[in-house]
Amino acid sequence: MLKNRYRSETNILFLIFTTFFKIALFVVGGGLAMIPVIEDTFVRKYKLLKSDDIVDMVAMTQTIPGLIAVNSAIFVGHRLSGWKGSVVATIGVLIPSICILCLIAAFFPLLSMENQHVLTAFSYIRACVTGIFGCVALRLGKKILSTHRDFLIVGLLIVGMLYGVNIVLLIVLSVLIGIISTYKQQKETKSEKHS
Repeated sequence: MLKNRYRSETNILFLIFTTFFKIALFVVGGGLAMIPVIEDTFVRKYKLLKSDDIVDMVAMTQTIPGLIAVNSAIFVGHRLSGWKGSVVATIGVLIPSICILCLIAAFFPLLSMENQHVLTAFSYIRACVTGIFGCVALRLGKKILSTHRDFLIVGLLIVGMLYGVNIVLLIVLSVLIGIISTYKQQKETKSEKHS
């Protein structure tokens, strides 16, 4: 089984580094676009993580300040191999990113934003990234949305965003719904145990 093959710490560290290096080199669209690749590699292919770990990773990367790509690398690396995994994953995700940024910075002044080839390339990249985000949203939605409370919160956020409600207010309302719902659920569970 593949999981047994990657039991040695050196092999896991090498897998972490190469995976995040390739992700940073080839995945277009930033940190959220990395999620399907991380899931395919570590959950489906090598079975080193569970789907719940990916959901936890997304929650953590969205709540902790910093780059989503780096936060994801730190999370996955730590889950697989502690602090060494975090360091290796971070180095793996940063090396290609820094090199690509240096190349872009060197040649960016030569690119004309009125050049039709550049504009066409950017429009294709935007379409690709939109598709990736849609895929991420569907995959996460299948895993996370299981109760009426979950659908209520998502519906509230969508309606609020469509009507231009302040996002901070929407997040606070979602948290309050979650707290009230969890409190009611715990109360019902306690009353069932006592009866």
